[in-house]
Amino acid sequence: MSSIKWLILVGVIASVTILAFTVYDLSRSNEKNTDIGLSQSDNENQNNPYVKEHSLPVGTWPNGILVDKNGIIWIAGSKTDSLFRFDTNQGKISSYPIRDENSQNYATNDSFMVWTILQNNDGFIWFSQLGTKSIWKFDPNTDKFTAFHSVSAAPFQMKSDKDGNIWFTTLTSDTVGVVQKTQDKTEPYVITEFNIGNDTQPAGLFLENNNLWITEIAKQKIAKYHIISDNGVITNIEKMLEIPTDENVSLGAPTDLFVLNDTIWLTEHGTSFITEYQIGSKNLTRFPTSQNAYHVTTLPFWIREVNGGKGMWINEHEGNKIAFFDMVNKTLTEYEIPSRPVDGYLVYPLNIAADPSDGNKLWFSEWNTDKFGMVSNTIPLPFDIHSEVNKIILSNDPYKQQTLNIEISKNNPVKNNLVFLNASSSIQSNAGLGNMSVKFSDDVVDLTKMHTVQLLLQNNLVPPGNYTLGISASDGMVTKTIFLDLQIR
Repeated sequence: MSSIKWLILVGVIASVTILAFTVYDLSRSNEKNTDIGLSQSDNENQNNPYVKEHSLPVGTWPNGILVDKNGIIWIAGSKTDSLFRFDTNQGKISSYPIRDENSQNYATNDSFMVWTILQNNDGFIWFSQLGTKSIWKFDPNTDKFTAFHSVSAAPFQMKSDKDGNIWFTTLTSDTVGVVQKTQDKTEPYVITEFNIGNDTQPAGLFLENNNLWITEIAKQKIAKYHIISDNGVITNIEKMLEIPTDENVSLGAPTDLFVLNDTIWLTEHGTSFITEYQIGSKNLTRFPTSQNAYHVTTLPFWIREVNGGKGMWINEHEGNKIAFFDMVNKTLTEYEIPSRPVDGYLVYPLNIAADPSDGNKLWFSEWNTDKFGMVSNTIPLPFDIHSEVNKIILSNDPYKQQTLNIEISKNNPVKNNLVFLNASSSIQSNAGLGNMSVKFSDDVVDLTKMHTVQLLLQNNLVPPGNYTLGISASDGMVTKTIFLDLQIR
């Protein structure tokens, strides 16, 4: 799958014409929200302790998702043009129609995907529908919608800064924008956009003090901008840095990022990599996700950093998994999504939302199953995996082999007491092993009989360089991967 094929997959088409800034007040005087009823967990009988799923009406095609400060879950439907509210305490789902004849010219069967939702300091819910030019504000206290027409295109990702300003990327119009609150009651918000250059496709953004970090999919770069203000009003942004600086190094469709301690963490959506870039040393380390049965690229997408930057949640668009990366121990835990679409194998969890009161919980939407779900990493894994070494050096002699021991420990009861072993690497963009041979003495470990396996490595002309080798253990519901530094000389 190409680095931007996912855009074709979801039918994202947006024009880039300029509209004047206008506001529509959509009070819904004749449209009340619909009470869909109580939602039962769809996998209560599937014996999956990590993931709980809930169904939405057939044909919803959910994408954007948010957990607000009160623990309410908000989900946007792509086909139904509805905003759904899920009360976790009552298990109750309500629906609020977004469509209004005054807001957009909707064509039959068009899909306007909401890629981003946030809650601002005033408690309003903000979102946008890609393919339009609107930014919506919803007041959950009054059920009132207000649509703001942006300058060029609807936001793709939005984040709020410490002052309550809402920053956004447009993806399709090569601009970065900001929504600022004013004292003018007739125009309470003003939208300003800044062009960051042709063919950039800005996607993810991260706010760091007075700096703004942007991922540029088309340029395969990350850019850092300084935010310029005048008396508290944002007037411009100024580029300070572009990464990577080495022309021989490119990123595979960088989609999302966050910055911590002079280190950039990012997802490369055109690959199966979660990537660490150290700004000072310019060192780039790619951590591969585990390989799936069909050997497709997993396409990691959004990042939600939690627990003070000690961990991050990531959705895999084609991996059928939600991943949690432990940034302290450098391990990856992937939770299998139980559902499968009726017309195929791949589940598309296009969007994720961290619980602001509990970073150990993540909510996600399933675009092609009409479901949303929650995954928790507080439940101890029934097994663990360890290596006797953390670095491997292989020569370019195909006749030389290296063996190391991998230890699998049993923590709790394991289904059938069987654990399956697999390997992935940063040698190939789909986490494949390329010309390196990796063999386990046993691919399946019966924890009632044995706990240690041997891993045999042999280099068959892999290009010299520094790579990362992932060793994974899985019981079918959860997969844990440890990483070894791999140096090919």
